[in-house]
Amino acid sequence: MNAVAKTDIRKEVKKFIDFADDKTVKMIYAMLEVEHKEDAWTDAAFVAEMDRRTKEYETGTAKLFTLEEMESNARMAYKERKK
Repeated sequence: MNAVAKTDIRKEVKKFIDFADDKTVKMIYAMLEVEHKEDAWTDAAFVAEMDRRTKEYETGTAKLFTLEEMESNARMAYKERKK
């Protein structure tokens, strides 16, 4: 994306935000806030959890699911939620 396109997009986004309802502004803010959060890989607790899960996977002790199992579980949970 060139500088002109970025400038035009920024102008359009600013205009849009000025006229957006509160719900939309909150959603945009939440997206931007997530984008600017600290990198998870600098968080020692996150890295330790990823190391633990990797070790479980490598040693064969992790409970794994196939794509089909995940889809089935998601469908069942969705049906239960709709009741």
